[in-house]
Amino acid sequence: MKAVVLRGVNDLRVEDLPDPRPKPDEALVKIRLSGVCGTDVHMWEGKNFEGAFPFVPGHEWVGDVVEVGPEVKMLKKGDRVTGECFIPCGTCPVCQNGGEPAFCKDHRYYGFAWNTAGGMAEYHVSPARRLHKIPSGMSDEEGALVEPVSVAYHSIWGRGGGVAPHDTVAVFGAGPIGIFAIQVAKVAGARVIAVEPMPERQRMAREIGGADEIVDPSKEGFLPRMMELTDGLGCSLIIECSGSKAGIAATVDVASVHGRIVLTGQAMGVQIPTELGKTIWKHATIAGSCGSPFFFPKTIVYMSRGLVDFKKIVTNTFPLADARKAFELGKRAESGKIMLKP
Repeated sequence: MKAVVLRGVNDLRVEDLPDPRPKPDEALVKIRLSGVCGTDVHMWEGKNFEGAFPFVPGHEWVGDVVEVGPEVKMLKKGDRVTGECFIPCGTCPVCQNGGEPAFCKDHRYYGFAWNTAGGMAEYHVSPARRLHKIPSGMSDEEGALVEPVSVAYHSIWGRGGGVAPHDTVAVFGAGPIGIFAIQVAKVAGARVIAVEPMPERQRMAREIGGADEIVDPSKEGFLPRMMELTDGLGCSLIIECSGSKAGIAATVDVASVHGRIVLTGQAMGVQIPTELGKTIWKHATIAGSCGSPFFFPKTIVYMSRGLVDFKKIVTNTFPLADARKAFELGKRAESGKIMLKP
């Protein structure tokens, strides 16, 4: 089969690999679409070190089950599925203490290691326990978007405690995750302010996400403008998707009394000076949000209701052979969601 392989930093290849075979508890999936995540691009650039070279990337995908092992009972040939990123070991102290799969000390991380290949290939083999069926009413594009949408959905309805029409929500960073967060909040009737400096992403936040206001944090007067838009109260819910130092630092200033801050953008290893003491006098809370544990089923239900046209976020689709072109485009951050089609 053809597959994208990241051999190292700036070393992306499309290679011929042996067709995978399913073990007794696994399913063999023929990939229809695979999304290019910013994490994939950053690993290729050497800015993110989650992956262990070499590996087949791709943790946002949809495909058809073409074969199942004898122990698989919940899936059958012809089912359209997508897959979660993590499988926990179930026996380490974190697992036994109720920790989510991403925090397991010995988890399997699909799309980030050679023995747990991702979906940027013609075929993908996976334990059936991490796979979820995609309803017939959802498109292939939507199926491949379940993982990134679930990250935004979990950040609001999981770690953020939910959202309501009386909330004023600030979403920092209008990349795909930020756009999805805007959509989640708008569906609930909340007022949304997108905080984004890039003109193209500002456009997407307004036209695709439906943001009520766009504020450029790089311009002078950012904080007074945020206070003006909220009648001096600040924002009751802040979803930080940029992962930038300035963005994370500003969340404390923008939060209202009893405000909720959810840190979703990747910022491992980054130390950020900010006045955390302000959270004391605001009774504000800060929560980290990693992935979307146990939120795939909820997200699929949300997406299947037809409340949002998720396909509008997909701006480019490349054949698998042009994976490098797709990664180059993703590096420039000048598009929405990019897909690879085997």
